[in-house]
Amino acid sequence: MSLYSLSCPSIGCYQNFNCDPEFLNKVVAVAFVKKSYAANINKTNATSWQDSLMEAYLFGEAFLIFNTSGEKPKPDTATVAGRGMQTTKALAKTHTVNFSDMQGIVKSNVEFYNDMLASSAKYDFYYFTPNRIWDASGYYVTVIGDPVITAELNTYQTAEVSVQWVSKVNPLPYEFDTDAFLEGLYYVIETAPSQSQSGTNWSAGCGSDTVTLTASLNVGAISGEPDVFWELQQSEGSAAITAINLSVSDGDVDWTAATGDSGVYIFKVIAYNSYGCVFGETEITLTINCP
Repeated sequence: MSLYSLSCPSIGCYQNFNCDPEFLNKVVAVAFVKKSYAANINKTNATSWQDSLMEAYLFGEAFLIFNTSGEKPKPDTATVAGRGMQTTKALAKTHTVNFSDMQGIVKSNVEFYNDMLASSAKYDFYYFTPNRIWDASGYYVTVIGDPVITAELNTYQTAEVSVQWVSKVNPLPYEFDTDAFLEGLYYVIETAPSQSQSGTNWSAGCGSDTVTLTASLNVGAISGEPDVFWELQQSEGSAAITAINLSVSDGDVDWTAATGDSGVYIFKVIAYNSYGCVFGETEITLTINCP
């Protein structure tokens, strides 16, 4: 083999603009996607990318952390002694994203970061700045998240998180609707059509009744949605829902009112996915007139 056949890589075109591109540096969200699910992330365009990330989140294949506060990384490039006329030779870059997670000290989230310390290499990493997604997938990341608890009244309690990986290139930015993405994924709960009640203010007399609720995702492009689970919670200042045997199953809210059960029953209906990460809720006021 001739040494002359070992050529250096070609350099692409460099583009000059008449203004400074507004690449804001604040990291507003991050995503961890299981490497085993990577082929399902559709990067054809920004909309498909967002929908596939949300779908991964819904099915427990990804973790999306919204409303963070941090800065995109300033890579640290390793160097060695150069050859020939070069003083130094550039090697791989160490990238570090540091961000604060305001919900990181919640008990389940502390456990999440503890587990991620040992399992982070199984996940692809993406981070978001205003109107941009930065693709750091394909590398092996290390995630360290430590709760920071202070005694000051004017300081947030947060998790300080560091994500680090090594590569020879910088992550590429792509245009992305971060405003829509930061709304998150949640269920919208509504009264099904042709019910005895509508809206969130119900009224009924003596006897048994059932009202069916529906739960739909705020993002409509997700297919094959998992089963929805339901729960009731008593609201403060309300007559005890146990008095009328109020319950919910598969979106059907059932109750039986007998003589003397007149009152105002206020309760929350919660819908959530099997992983407990995506949910929605609505508060219902049920007025019973059964003297």
